[in-house]
Formats: sequence, structure tokens, C-alpha cells
Amino acid sequence: MALALLLGFYSCEKSGTEVVLDPAAITAPKMTSPADGSTMVFTNENKDSTILFAWSSAQYGFNTAVDYYVQVDRKGNNFQNALPVGHAKSKDTLKININDLNNQILLLEDDPEIPNPLDVSFRVIAIINSQVDTAFSNTMNVNVTPFYIPIVYPQLYVPGSYQNWSPATADSIGSLNSDGSYEGYIYMNSATTPIQFKFTSARDWNHTNYGSAGPGKLTTENGLSNNLEVPESGYYKLNVDTQALTWSYLKTTWGLIGDATPGGWDTDTPMTYDVANHVWTVTLDLTANSIKFRANGSWALNYGSDKNDGKLQEGSNTNIAVPKAGNYTVVLDLSHTVYKYKLIKN
Repeated sequence: MALALLLGFYSCEKSGTEVVLDPAAITAPKMTSPADGSTMVFTNENKDSTILFAWSSAQYGFNTAVDYYVQVDRKGNNFQNALPVGHAKSKDTLKININDLNNQILLLEDDPEIPNPLDVSFRVIAIINSQVDTAFSNTMNVNVTPFYIPIVYPQLYVPGSYQNWSPATADSIGSLNSDGSYEGYIYMNSATTPIQFKFTSARDWNHTNYGSAGPGKLTTENGLSNNLEVPESGYYKLNVDTQALTWSYLKTTWGLIGDATPGGWDTDTPMTYDVANHVWTVTLDLTANSIKFRANGSWALNYGSDKNDGKLQEGSNTNIAVPKAGNYTVVLDLSHTVYKYKLIKN
């Protein structure tokens, strides 16, 4: 302990009564594998193989536990949309299953169902605690050719009083980036209110269960005791962060708006929830202009489509084009991790 304190003071400076780490004493990790400029080709045949990521250890001037996180993003994007690859605790190597990495690369593709060779960048970040700046490694640029497999997004299941507390039959919410942040929509209908429920990591009670630790907070320590709840029946947007152990809900109804609709950009055309098919629908006459979906008659929550490809993105600046005037049945499907829509001309 005395030696550790001595080493710590050599690399730290005193500020008032606190000992503060000298940033000049920090050496960022240096990534060594995979090689910069290399090529990876993923196939169904090699999906069970592994890829080794390696780096030199970060140095802080004294011995300390370090969390290393490998990230990936499109080359040239400066990791603005970085996706997690894996985590290592106080180790300078990480083996990643090709199948798992393939799933993350598919998330970066323009169309995951038709993947093309993609230039991506990998890096390692080092973290010791929230009081010390994250240390970033150099970047390794790699050309990756993924293969298409249906992406299986991590799920949290939502058993509750509205469906007889059955995890085996419960609806779920998903983590689009496999990063511990979950989102989804669940229709909860019960004559008894408030409606109580849990989040579970599997379709049973034998794995990780999330209960209430107070308003907006979750706990796994007594996950089978304190229930979460919403005040009444409705169609709820649920957000969960399993790392921060927080959650939130928003009751929603949905409408169609836009210059293609009878109400233009001023008035929503209400949609109706189809309980059996878990979608919102409306049949109406549309002109050859554009539409968006929005919740609760407000722009606070709305969806457009970046590529007009049947997939939705929250707050997208791109409206959904109606190809030609006519009578349409419009379908809003928020029941899966990737939100979708359909324009069906009658």
C-alpha cells in the first residue's frame, strides 16, 4: 500500500486537499491487431471462428484496474456512431466471435440484407473511473465483407399483470445497437390498475430480473419483489438502460400527418391500433406528396424514413414519399426492434 501511494504521488499533483491525476502521466493504449489496412471476409462457414484484438496497456503512472472497450464505426465517421465490439478487464487482448462481429458490421451497412464490402475503423478506449478522462487508442482501418443473417437483437421481456405474469408469452423490447439500451412498444390492457410488470433477461424467472428501486430506477438485487408499473391501459413506449439501471415510459396514440394527407401539416389523421396484429392502421386518400408518423399530436416523438425503404427512424429529417395519389391503407409497425411502415394502395 505504501509503495502504491508513493508511485501515485509521483504521477499526481496536489490540488487543495485532493490528489489529482496528472494528464501528462497517461499513456493511451496502442492497438496492434488487427493490422491496419487488412481485409476480413466473413462467411457462414467461418462464423464460429474468432478474431483477436490486441493492444498495449494504458499507463497511468501507477497500477490500477482498467476497463478496455473495443469499438467499430464506418471509416471517416470519427466514431460518431461507434458500436461496441467487446470488453476486457485489465487485459490487452480480446477474442471476438466472427458471428457476433458480423452482426455489428451489418448495423453499419446501408442495407443489412444486401451487405457490401465496407471500410470500417476499430479503436480501443481505456477507462479507470468517471473522474479520469477516457484514453483513446490509435485507429485500425479494415475492409470487412460481412454476410447476411437475420440480426438477432438482445431482448428484454415484459411479463406483467396485463398478461398473467407469464415470461414465456410476454412481448419484448430490443437493443438496436446491442449496447444495454433497450427500447420498444408494448400494449398493456388490464381492468386492474395500476398495471404492474417486470423486465426479464429471458423467458423465465431464473435469469436476471429487473424490479423497481424507486421512480425511474431499476434493481436486480430484489428483481422478484418490487414491481414496476404504469397508471392505466394503453400503448406504451418503454426505454431501459441496463447499465445505468434506469427506465422510463410514455403512453402513446399515433396519427398520420403531412401534405399528402387531408389535414396537411397542421392536423393529424388518427390511426387505430390493431390488437391482433400489433400494428397501427388507417385507410385514407393520399396525394402524391409526403407523410410522417407522430405520437400524441406533437412533434416531440415522430418517425420519418431516411431512405424511404420501409424502415423508420425517430426524428428523421426525411419525409416518407407517397408515390402516386390514391386510396391507401397505411400500416405503422412498432412491434419489433426495427420499426417499419407500409403504404398499401387499394
